[in-house]
Amino acid sequence: MKAPKASGFMTCALVAAATVAHAECGWVLWNDEARIDYANQTEARLWHAIAGAPKKTECEARLREEIDRVMRSDNRPEGVLFKAQGNAVQLTYFRSDKPTEQMSKIQTFRYLCLPENVDPRAPKAK
Repeated sequence: MKAPKASGFMTCALVAAATVAHAECGWVLWNDEARIDYANQTEARLWHAIAGAPKKTECEARLREEIDRVMRSDNRPEGVLFKAQGNAVQLTYFRSDKPTEQMSKIQTFRYLCLPENVDPRAPKAK
């Protein structure tokens, strides 16, 4: 008895989560996250695979949905300013004792649709 096949999108989503290329996933939606923490004087850059899609247009639609989800007002904690610009969302965190004067951290989420064979985490060839 054969197991039922997963849908193409579900397969792509699972592949994207594992960041393994798959012939049915032509595109992968990536999140390029940059963090600057002024209080701790640290910086970090992280890449996250969010979803896969067979076509670039479907990946770009998923990108817009992701930005809309992050920008919804029910997702916003106090003391954080949200700003969407192009394919990015920037969160600016303010100190609780000076909420309108001094920021304590900036977190930027930049979303990109890349072909399945492109891994932005890989070192660039010289």
